[in-house]
Amino acid sequence: MGRPDQNNVDKIFLALVLWREARGASDECKTAIAYSVLNRVEHPKWWGTTVQDVLFKREQYSSMTHKGDVQLVTWPISKEESWLRCIYIASDVIDKVVMNPTTGADSYYDTSIDEPEWAKRSLFVKQIDNVRFYDTDKDSEDA
Repeated sequence: MGRPDQNNVDKIFLALVLWREARGASDECKTAIAYSVLNRVEHPKWWGTTVQDVLFKREQYSSMTHKGDVQLVTWPISKEESWLRCIYIASDVIDKVVMNPTTGADSYYDTSIDEPEWAKRSLFVKQIDNVRFYDTDKDSEDA
């Protein structure tokens, strides 16, 4: 038995994050969330240097690590349309066959929750659906 292809493993974990955090959002929003992960990988800081480092960094993508997030124990059904869409989007983003709708954004939050402390107006990139995207890495570049 050979080792699993790391690229495919990354796609499945990224799809799981998209499904858990944004399965009801538009494809554009899911794409932007997926790119937030890749933007972190491409500009490594404290959050890690690989897709899995970033996804499993404590409380960064709460559906993967935060014990209080109900999504942490929620799993997709294999042929469920929303799950399949998340797999396609994750694959397209990792393979970079779809454009990043939020260039530079490495963080986001849904407007259904209170605005986080890190969500500074100067770092705002774009809002898609109910999700606001930010380039928090820009903050360290300006310092």
